[in-house]
Amino acid sequence: MGTSEKKYEDVEDVLRYQVLNRRNALKAGFGAGAALVLGGGALAACSGDGGSYSGEGREAPEGAEAPVVGRANIPTPREKTLVIGQVDYQVFNSFNIRIPNGSQAGNGFATMVREYLFYLNLPTGELIPWLATDYEYNADFTSLTFTFDPNARWNDGEPFTSGDFKFTVELMRDNPDLLGGGGDLEDFVENVATPDEHTAVLELKKSNPRLHYMFICTIAEGFDVLPRHIWADQDPTKFKDNPPVRTGPYMLDRAIANQKMFVWKKNPDYWNKEKLDPAPEFVIYQSVAESQDAASQAFKRAEFDVGSLDEEHAKVLRSQNYPNLVTTPFHDPCPRALWLNSDPSRGIMSDPRMHWVISYVLDRDKVGNTVWPVKTPPAQYPWADYDGNDKWEIPEVADRYKLEYNPDRAAELLDEMGATKGSDGKRMWKGEPASVEVITSSPVDGAEFIIGQLVSQELKKLGLNASVRSYSGSVHSEKYERGQFDISSSWVCNMSWDPGQLYTFLESRYAKKVGVNAVGRNQVRFRNAEMDRIATRLANMDPESAEAKPLLEQAMEIYYKTLPVIPVIQTAYPAYYNTTFWEGWPTQDDLYNVPNNWWGQFMFVIGRLKPTGKK
Repeated sequence: MGTSEKKYEDVEDVLRYQVLNRRNALKAGFGAGAALVLGGGALAACSGDGGSYSGEGREAPEGAEAPVVGRANIPTPREKTLVIGQVDYQVFNSFNIRIPNGSQAGNGFATMVREYLFYLNLPTGELIPWLATDYEYNADFTSLTFTFDPNARWNDGEPFTSGDFKFTVELMRDNPDLLGGGGDLEDFVENVATPDEHTAVLELKKSNPRLHYMFICTIAEGFDVLPRHIWADQDPTKFKDNPPVRTGPYMLDRAIANQKMFVWKKNPDYWNKEKLDPAPEFVIYQSVAESQDAASQAFKRAEFDVGSLDEEHAKVLRSQNYPNLVTTPFHDPCPRALWLNSDPSRGIMSDPRMHWVISYVLDRDKVGNTVWPVKTPPAQYPWADYDGNDKWEIPEVADRYKLEYNPDRAAELLDEMGATKGSDGKRMWKGEPASVEVITSSPVDGAEFIIGQLVSQELKKLGLNASVRSYSGSVHSEKYERGQFDISSSWVCNMSWDPGQLYTFLESRYAKKVGVNAVGRNQVRFRNAEMDRIATRLANMDPESAEAKPLLEQAMEIYYKTLPVIPVIQTAYPAYYNTTFWEGWPTQDDLYNVPNNWWGQFMFVIGRLKPTGKK
């Protein structure tokens, strides 16, 4: 790849490869209003036909009153500030993404402070070189060379060098207990050579023609290179990284805990102004009101430019001919899903038949048509229904394990398991009351919580003690990583290369004792020796090869028999923007980059915005 040419990646191939176990933050910090989302033209996923939402900013009808503009509760000039509504923030004094609860997800840090070697523009398929200008493999794919932009600098003025890259790769390779540690770096990277300050060579233990994908910001974020001069003398398990030193166009101004707000200011010495010089002097990420009515009114008063709105209230604004609303559809790579704890200590949940009981009480059509804000189809496979994923479907296997609503079959399975009803109508299992708790990081009005409620209600009808609880992102993450749950209602994001990625994620070697941090892998404590054998073999072969086909079939058979994670529905999201103060938003007709405000690619959206002149 040359520095003067545009490169267009095979989006589907990159998505199949991208390893998403870097920190499990996507399960930790986002509520229903900020779940992981994507789609795009290259994946035929942004057609906008997944629901009833539509609409651009529109002209107010003649004689209509101009919208009332409220006074945003912010410490910066409104006309110079982009205000983004997000989830309920809990962590304000730390930005260390490598430890549990070390950083608040969705606060803007991953979007415009951290920068990545490359960005993949999912709607167009264009690969955007950024901190790196080039990558190149040798003939047998046993070395991978990166060339870095010599102009890149950290926001404290120090140069960004190959030494920073080497330090970070070795730190993550050699510390598998860090979130995002180990993984492909441990499996493949033998040595990191730095022949000069702008060149790094990964010398690999074995051939891997796709290793560069992990250094591309694809889904939400990418490989986070650390400043060696800041981190070298720190304990990475304790360092708060506050204020964070990175290379992006914005830097921390302040975090205001009592207002649940992060204020980021433009870096006046940003290194890449020729390519990106955003107009907003400040960007504020702020938790929205718990009441969606109140949050939507704040959007209507233009106190927020992004977020703070759901589809129900967007429909109301459209019916009122509100002129400043832009709605941009985008699709998600992560089906909503239930993760089921398989550890023997979890009682009835440790029996795979109970996993099928859970699946049979899920009315996926009801969830997709009435729970999700826009209509979305049921999921049969634990991955997105993109055209590029069709090759991984195995109908002859899936048809034997149809994920359907069948509470009668669920009752039969419970009887077969010996979980019979007593005279009081309650079921017992091995002498103990049969009980199940669903946890989620979604708020009580969020879709993932409601999915948990529906499961709980159905299980109660069958005679089980069942409940659902909403925890803050950090508390949920702690319980999830330590295996202190029965079911977690969230999403499955573990297949962006091929199904082998999910099977490797579930290998027994990653199953920790309950109470021990799983560090982003196999939090459900799934153990299956035959799956381990297959996953190990698949990891070293082309997943589309003839030799891989029977292994993928065998692995899928084991997956469906045991159901460690149950796909519920595919997911479609609209993004909402207010044009009162800023214009230039991505639209359905001009989806120039990823429109989600917590993704790394949103930096380029901010860079396209222009002030409207509104005071």
